[in-house]
Amino acid sequence: MARRAEARERLLEAAVRTLATEGYRGTTARSIARVGGFAPGVIYYHFEDLEDLLLAALRHTTRLRMAAYEEELGSCDSAAELLARLRELYAEDMRGHGHVAAVQELVAAAPAAPRLRAELLAHVDRWVDFAATVARRVVADTTLEDVLPAREVGFLMVSMFLGVQTLAHLQDDGSNVEALFDVAEPAALLWDAFAGRSGPDPGE
Repeated sequence: MARRAEARERLLEAAVRTLATEGYRGTTARSIARVGGFAPGVIYYHFEDLEDLLLAALRHTTRLRMAAYEEELGSCDSAAELLARLRELYAEDMRGHGHVAAVQELVAAAPAAPRLRAELLAHVDRWVDFAATVARRVVADTTLEDVLPAREVGFLMVSMFLGVQTLAHLQDDGSNVEALFDVAEPAALLWDAFAGRSGPDPGE
C-alpha cells in the first residue's frame, strides 16, 4: 500500500508540473509520463483516465497549498501581519512547483470540461470559506464584526489573489505586485490602530 501511495503521489506531482510547463493542451498521458519518468500505462493503473488524474492533481495541489495557508494564517488577527504573511505566501506560490500555473491552466480549460468545472468551483469554494474565516478574525471585536459580509469579502479576497497571481505570470520582475503590497501596508496599519491590534514584530 505504501508503494502504491508513493507511486500515486509521483503521478500527481508529475501532472502538476506538466500542466505548469506544457499547458493544458500539452498535458497528455505521454507528456506526464515523460516528466515523471515512468511508462504512460502506469497512469491507467492508478486512474480511470487522464481527466481523472487531472482532477486528482487539482485536489492534491489544493490540499498542499491550503495546508500552507492554514499554517501561516490560522491564528492571524492583525491586518498588517496578515498582509506580511500573504506577501510571503504569494512569493512561495510563484517560486513553487507549478501549483499556481497548473490551476490557471485548468481554469482556462474548465468551460469545455463539466467535471473539471465542478471540481474547480468546489476548489474555489473551499478557499472562499477559508478567506471568510480570516476576514472575520481580523474584524473581530470591532464595529464591523456584526455587519461584515464575510462570505462576499472572502470571495473578493480569493478573486483578487488569483487575479494578481495570474497577471504576475505576464511580468518577469513582479514589480507591480510588490508595489501593490507596498500600497496596502499603510491601510493595514491604520486598520490595526483602529481595531487595537498589534502588527508583526519588526524584528521577525
